[in-house]
Amino acid sequence: MEIKLLAAVQLVEKTMSCVILKFWAWIIIAFCFVAATLIGAGVGLIANAYELHSTLPAQLGSVIGLCVCGYLAFKVRGTTMLPRRAGHVRVLVDQLNESVVFSGKEQVARYKDTVESYFGDAVKLAQVERKIRQGLTLVYFDRCRAERFSLGNRYLKALVNSGINFLIALPAEVILAYVIKTASQEPVELVAKKGVLLFAQEASAFSRPLWMVNVVMYVGLIFIYGVLLYPWAWVDGIVPFEMGLWVNVFAMIFAWVLKATFLESVMVGALIPVFLARVSGQEIKPEGIESFSQIEVLFGTEK
Repeated sequence: MEIKLLAAVQLVEKTMSCVILKFWAWIIIAFCFVAATLIGAGVGLIANAYELHSTLPAQLGSVIGLCVCGYLAFKVRGTTMLPRRAGHVRVLVDQLNESVVFSGKEQVARYKDTVESYFGDAVKLAQVERKIRQGLTLVYFDRCRAERFSLGNRYLKALVNSGINFLIALPAEVILAYVIKTASQEPVELVAKKGVLLFAQEASAFSRPLWMVNVVMYVGLIFIYGVLLYPWAWVDGIVPFEMGLWVNVFAMIFAWVLKATFLESVMVGALIPVFLARVSGQEIKPEGIESFSQIEVLFGTEK
């Protein structure tokens, strides 16, 4: 299967209103990370004022602030960023078959209407997306024979699954696009299950495109990180305190913002048409899917 990155860039360009909305949401989150880190450092500096004469409290406060903000962002991701991602995916799918570019207002209207139209509410969307990710994890856990790395230990298995999660981030959005594209009177869980099974059925064919887009995306992330080190080094030079390694941390946070906003959008835009074209008209063949029974149980049970 051929991935057309230039066509994907052009598709994403047509949905720039949605991209900008995602960008501002990510920017707010990034500044929350910076603010939480600085607040933590400030608390540490206050402690340092009481004759401690050590920078350790400030350093610990910074780390704690960053971790707390990261934990909160992780906990609310399903009701904050996921609806925005789903909204953009919906506009990408709609724009695929349209020769006329939607106006900014039309894009934003579709973007905001996605959750209610297809899932009912953000909680339902989060549940469906979680099951999609769990299903894809099962597929790749079996496909990669990851059991040999977990050694039967549940903690090692959780660690392996965390690694797999990096690989399935893009396919999860592609299957979300399939759900939106084929939405009908059927419950979205059934459509999502079919999407996961179709992906599992075509996993071999998608291996090369997935590796390619992930390599491009993470090489791009490293490049952006390197570029952003320069402005943060400038900030380090003008603030009245030493930032040290936090220059690298903040550069990576803002590089991740650009990756999540622009690079991921392009990669998803490249994979969606390929997947939809590949599975169009296909029927599910259970005998060819190793994790078929597990996926059936997953989508047949309310979490």
